[in-house]
Amino acid sequence: MVFYGNLLLMTPACTGLARGRLPIEISTRGARFAEQADRSAAQDGAAIERLEATTDRLALKLAEARTEIERLEELASSDRTQPEVISER
Repeated sequence: MVFYGNLLLMTPACTGLARGRLPIEISTRGARFAEQADRSAAQDGAAIERLEATTDRLALKLAEARTEIERLEELASSDRTQPEVISER
């Protein structure tokens, strides 16, 4: 336990002395530095923009599909090519 506690504190301290920067977060996966967090935020922003563009395209396609369905329903309801057959027994 002492070894892991020391490792948890010494690794960021040595990195801070060697590189001149300290981690912003220490977790079970290791230390995360501000540069990595900034890059991650930029990647997340780009992914969000791509998702928004995809959502806009899908909304447009859905509106087109609804319009086409309504047009086809109107055509089907107004189609009277077959005369009505009345059969009595």
